[in-house]
Amino acid sequence: MERKKIEVPAGVLAGLEAVRLSGKTNMLDAPRVIELALEMGHEEAAFWVYENRSLYAHSIFQGFAAVASPDKCHPSRHGAQHGASGQMVDKPSDERRPSDTREGGGC
Repeated sequence: MERKKIEVPAGVLAGLEAVRLSGKTNMLDAPRVIELALEMGHEEAAFWVYENRSLYAHSIFQGFAAVASPDKCHPSRHGAQHGASGQMVDKPSDERRPSDTREGGGC
């Protein structure tokens, strides 16, 4: 029976691969993977692992598969906690609509 790989955004997979190739940690050590990903400039990977620890551990054994882009209509909790979603794009006030957000709008 073939195992189904866990789909993650391409940026997450790239960051995880960079950490793996560095050889600086066992990939099962999630806190260290997060730390290294941040140090190496792969914030998306670090936040994904932090927010999905059990899925991350499961994915190590199932395998990862990159998807084209993250779901912009459902930003991560990290982005929502830090106000990344819902911010208005710089437009004259008479042209602003609630759907004009930095996260892509229109969702």
